[in-house]
Amino acid sequence: MRKIEILEDVRLRFPGRDFEFDVGVEVGAVSVLLAQGVLVVHRELSREATEQLRPIAEKFGYTLVASDADSEVMAVTIAPKSRRPTLRVV
Repeated sequence: MRKIEILEDVRLRFPGRDFEFDVGVEVGAVSVLLAQGVLVVHRELSREATEQLRPIAEKFGYTLVASDADSEVMAVTIAPKSRRPTLRVV
């Protein structure tokens, strides 16, 4: 059981629920934000939720960029395709 970020600084846990339920909540929460037209979404999502969100983000006109972490939780940024990419100092 892990904490799932629904909105910025709002996290929930669902005791007694399985992993598939958690993935469904993650995908649903981010899909609602995309449907509302939020400019940029930064979340830590499971690998399975990230893969399910890729085609959804494409349909809404967003680009999904995920960290290449070895763990099950990935840092994900979803931004509109028309927006210029953010630069990072490496």
